[in-house]
Amino acid sequence: MLSKPRYRWLLNRLRHQPAGLEECSPDLIVEYAKATGAKVLYRSNEYPRCPQLSRDFNKLVKHNLAARKRSFLYDLNGFMVSPRATFIYRLTPAAANSLTWVDRE
Repeated sequence: MLSKPRYRWLLNRLRHQPAGLEECSPDLIVEYAKATGAKVLYRSNEYPRCPQLSRDFNKLVKHNLAARKRSFLYDLNGFMVSPRATFIYRLTPAAANSLTWVDRE
């Protein structure tokens, strides 16, 4: 899938979930992979990862279409699962009301 429909898919997904999307959410990763054909990396005892999803989110943040907020993963006992943070993405007000896309072809 080309980049423009991928960004459109992500923006529409963000519009349907105003509370925000977590980058490492397994449901989002699987849904994104099915929609775009992106590769997903599976490792034992770790969340699935999709490098293309991360790049697309970074591009949306770079163009001020999405806002990034740091989120740390905790287990049920309250201990931090990994020192590495994950991010929650929300639409910026400008992107919520407009139909402008990142790539103009």
